[in-house]
Amino acid sequence: MMQWNLLRAAGIGAYLMLWASVTWGLAATTSIFGKRVAKATSIALHQAFSTLGVVLLGAHLGLLLVDRFMPFAPLDLVIPMRATYRPVGVAFGIGAMFTMAVVLTTSWGRKVIGTTWWRRAHSLAVPAFSLALVHGFMTGTDTPRPTMFWFYLTTTGILLFLVLARAMTIGLRRQRAPLPAAAATRPIPRRGGPVHVPANGHLDPHPRPQVQVPAPPSA
Repeated sequence: MMQWNLLRAAGIGAYLMLWASVTWGLAATTSIFGKRVAKATSIALHQAFSTLGVVLLGAHLGLLLVDRFMPFAPLDLVIPMRATYRPVGVAFGIGAMFTMAVVLTTSWGRKVIGTTWWRRAHSLAVPAFSLALVHGFMTGTDTPRPTMFWFYLTTTGILLFLVLARAMTIGLRRQRAPLPAAAATRPIPRRGGPVHVPANGHLDPHPRPQVQVPAPPSA
């Protein structure tokens, strides 16, 4: 009984960490929410959710292999439609696992494949969550419980809202406010004396030396 409970908890936990990783990634990169968290902290949380999700997924798969009530062969966990227990639902789980494997491996090799291909592969995170959702809903023995039904509904609703918010704000960036008139000509301290900023707000990278004309002698 303890093994069965751990198996279920690991599966639900892996789903929850996948949801947390995807939703955090969407919220942190959607312009309407602004940059409320430091970039380093945001990346660290995103990676922590993903790493914990992989660990829980590994525990879920390992417990399936040693479960005596419904034993799975190793190939049942990697080949769709091979398992005898709810093969369609298990196939969705296998698809989610492989899709997340692509997302994670491309993230680890971002410097090798480049930013463009990394972004394309990273966009598969939402489909991976969708496959995991269908897998949990179809194969989870806790699905008939009202608590799990509302759990799936709430997580899906939040993620759907973030996806729509991201889609409607693509390309929107905060515009820099123009310099105020009072500060347009304020001196900027530099070595060798103050430098005045022109009204257009741009400094000349090669300023001409200022020649001071001596005042005529007084009579």
